[in-house]
Amino acid sequence: MRLNDHRSCFKVDNFSYEKSALSQHIFSEHLLFFGEKLKNFDFGIIKQVAPRNLDRAEDSFIFSHVLKKMETIEVQKFPLMGSNMQYDTSTRSFIERQQPPKLDTTLEKVLHLLTDPHSAKVRERHTKAVKKICDKYQNGFYLKDLGLVYKVVESLVEHMKHDEHYTSSLVQIIMLSGKSFLKEKASDDAVYGKDLTEFLVKLVKLTELPKPMVQIAVTHCIGSLYCTPVPIYNDGPQACRHELNIKAIEDSNVVKIFATELKKMEDDTVYQEILHLLLFLSLSSSNCDCLLDMDIIDVISRNMVAACGSSNSKLLQLSVEVLWNVIEYGNPLKVQDRFETPAVVRSLYSTFCHFIQKAKTKQDLQLRNDVMSVTQVLVTRCPNAPLLECGFIKILTLVSTNSEVKTTDELMNGFSMKPQNDDFELKKAAWTTLIGLAENDAMRQVMIDVGLLTALFDYVKPNDSVCSVEWTSAQYEELQLQALSSLETLSPLCLEEYMREHGNTRLIMLLEWACLDFCYPEGDYGGHGNSFFGEGGYQTRRAQLRYTVRVLLAVVRTGNENVVQDLCDQGLISSLLVVLKKYKDTQVPIELSILANTLLIMSLVCDTDSHRKATFGDEGVDLLLQFLSLDSGKFSSGLGYHKLLLSAVNAIWCCVSFMNQDLFLERGGIPILLDLLERCPPSMQNLVLGALLDLTEEARAVPHVVTWRGSGQKTAVSLLIQLWRAEEQAMGVKRDRNHVMTDPATPLQGVEQLMSDVSAQALSSTPTLAILDVADNMRAKIYAMLFRIGFENLPPVSAKDQITLTLIENYLDFKVGEVWEEIIAELMLDNITPIKSDREALKEIQTIIAAKSEAVRRHQMEILERESMVELEEEQMCYQQIKFNFKQWEQQNASRINFINKTSDYETLQMSKQRQSALAEKSKQEPPGIRDTVEHSTLLKMLTTTVHSGRHINVPLSDKPSIVSPHKVLPAISPTRSNERSVVTQ
Repeated sequence: MRLNDHRSCFKVDNFSYEKSALSQHIFSEHLLFFGEKLKNFDFGIIKQVAPRNLDRAEDSFIFSHVLKKMETIEVQKFPLMGSNMQYDTSTRSFIERQQPPKLDTTLEKVLHLLTDPHSAKVRERHTKAVKKICDKYQNGFYLKDLGLVYKVVESLVEHMKHDEHYTSSLVQIIMLSGKSFLKEKASDDAVYGKDLTEFLVKLVKLTELPKPMVQIAVTHCIGSLYCTPVPIYNDGPQACRHELNIKAIEDSNVVKIFATELKKMEDDTVYQEILHLLLFLSLSSSNCDCLLDMDIIDVISRNMVAACGSSNSKLLQLSVEVLWNVIEYGNPLKVQDRFETPAVVRSLYSTFCHFIQKAKTKQDLQLRNDVMSVTQVLVTRCPNAPLLECGFIKILTLVSTNSEVKTTDELMNGFSMKPQNDDFELKKAAWTTLIGLAENDAMRQVMIDVGLLTALFDYVKPNDSVCSVEWTSAQYEELQLQALSSLETLSPLCLEEYMREHGNTRLIMLLEWACLDFCYPEGDYGGHGNSFFGEGGYQTRRAQLRYTVRVLLAVVRTGNENVVQDLCDQGLISSLLVVLKKYKDTQVPIELSILANTLLIMSLVCDTDSHRKATFGDEGVDLLLQFLSLDSGKFSSGLGYHKLLLSAVNAIWCCVSFMNQDLFLERGGIPILLDLLERCPPSMQNLVLGALLDLTEEARAVPHVVTWRGSGQKTAVSLLIQLWRAEEQAMGVKRDRNHVMTDPATPLQGVEQLMSDVSAQALSSTPTLAILDVADNMRAKIYAMLFRIGFENLPPVSAKDQITLTLIENYLDFKVGEVWEEIIAELMLDNITPIKSDREALKEIQTIIAAKSEAVRRHQMEILERESMVELEEEQMCYQQIKFNFKQWEQQNASRINFINKTSDYETLQMSKQRQSALAEKSKQEPPGIRDTVEHSTLLKMLTTTVHSGRHINVPLSDKPSIVSPHKVLPAISPTRSNERSVVTQ
């Protein structure tokens, strides 16, 4: 027997007594009977429970008497009996009680019980059966039983139509379906996936029943399946994958059913629960598209405005977040179609105005900011939304300028910004939204009329002397940086208002203040660096300097000469030189960005004015050369050195040419540029070569180019030829391994140009590929550079370089030929037949072009043949040297063997001596006229040597001659060697 909430009972051993089953009198008799016979009687339980079951006074007296008697008598053993025993009061004995049959808790039996017409009115049995089903499947139903589960649900729905008491049982089944379904096999996910989708569709259709409990239960069921992670059980069947639940919900399009019910829902509680579910379902793009198709946005917007009057903050919050998700995750085209309607924008406007005027609590302020965030996302996704027509732009501008510009507008009565996070975030979001709409002329005019530009420029002033009442120091810095970022977009669009606000003066003053920590170390201001705009500015003024330079760059880029001249008159160039000098040795990415933008401003300002170039002067040239001499390893470091390098190269064109060119040449600018050209990435070489070509327009720069030597003593000509070959290889020009022209008909055309045809649509509007090729690659610049150096008196180059140089020398002729070929192709495409003289001229041009190409190719082949002849001669000379060395080795080896034989064999020595004597006799010349004179012998007797030597001779220690390779040149025999012994002649 179990204890439950509806019955009170107590237990003696394994006996249970129920107040509802026994009368008080029988209860007393039971106590008297068992008091003499039971063993191990639990007196504590009887004392606590029994008095509560005795209502009559005589029963209480009997109970106390029994307790006293039980303490004195000796209890005897009594057999324990189960709960199937029943006490008979007439015979004072126990008899076996007939138990009702047990209820089978399988889904089939329960379904049979619910549908059997003979058991149609046994509601209690139905309720118990459903409860036991829920207890049995407390971890969830099996996927294979989905059909049976829904049949049980249908039966309960049928019973509920006649009896309201079945609602709780139906709710229990629905809530249990919210747990992830179980699987017996690993393949159940794939097998029953479609059944799960159909089950969910049928289950969600129960929301059509006018039963709030059922509707809420279905909502909670789908929300649990969609959001709750799948549990992992230690033993037994495991739940199906959470992805399967999500896929089934999205495939079943239950969102459409909920949206349909939401339109006609009158119960606020159910409406709020469904909206809460849609908040989670709207995180999926497919569900958002379904909501957009069902046109539920207007319903949510209308109810959101109605909730403002009822102050239902929970409903407002859910409505705002659902709209936010739909805008962010929905299809952009569908979002524009639904949210660019005046009704939706007007609803947002009304809600925002409500919170502006009446928001007091923390929750209301957060909801106000959420509406602001929805508007911000709406501006990004729906640029054509009627914000201006609904008055949204004006209220946003009034809110964003509340602290800086006074207004008498009735909408702002009672509203004021306070130094709290909610108001601070609202102001930042309003600025961001308005700047995103500044491109629209009508909206921008409303912003200017209300005073947005004035409010932004109120923050363009030195920060350390500001004493703000509205904001803290950190908040003021964030607003100042965001104001500068906003002015970067807004100032170029309204230069007249910019000049009326003295924007140039304010920016120059802020620029000079931002550099004070360099010029005057006692400056004690340090940035907080909290926001996105303050990145890299902690404890420094770099963040203010960075955005000030960016605003100046945006203003200068407009090209308005009056604004630029006013900046220069106020000392812009001198201030920018201070910035360049301050960070010339930096390695911080933020500072590198500042330097790059500063050089760009210099280039734009000095481009067309010689006086400004003179102001750039010696100091600017020195700084520029220092930036051009950066280490090549830093280009690909990702810190921003490549941007700085490009800005420096651009400054050569704008700040150095003509006015400061002599100073640039004197300081070694040409060699620095050539060094940069050699080591910079290929993507930058075109720009560097263009700047170098611009400088060589002055004849005095050419000797600097000729005398330059790079790594490995490489000349400028060799570097240019190497760049030409790399460029043609990237273009896919047809060349052989020696870079000889293989197709004379297309001497310069790459793969892209060969695969394209002349188009009739682009004949008169766009240049042809032959012309575009001049600007797309470096070959034209390389030709111009070598043309200025001269093709005649060039430093010695290799034969391969001579072959490439021949192509470069004829580049202009080949390019003219390509243009003529395109002209002929265009005439044929337009079916234009030239007159006879023109045809002859065109034919002659084609002949000349073909002859030129053939001549260049023959010249390249001649160079290649000469190089082959030179290589052959060098090879023959090498073989002659090897042959000479071999012959010398043979002579030395024979001489060594002969010498050893003479020292080891006496007969050989005698023969050698005789031969020597004979040769000596033959070498004598008889004096004419002297015949009878006495001749004295010149040989010494007993002499054992056969060569003319000095006092010592060298004899090798080894008895056998060493074998030396004939391919190696033997060294000369030294008169003395360390490993030989000396023999003294007699």
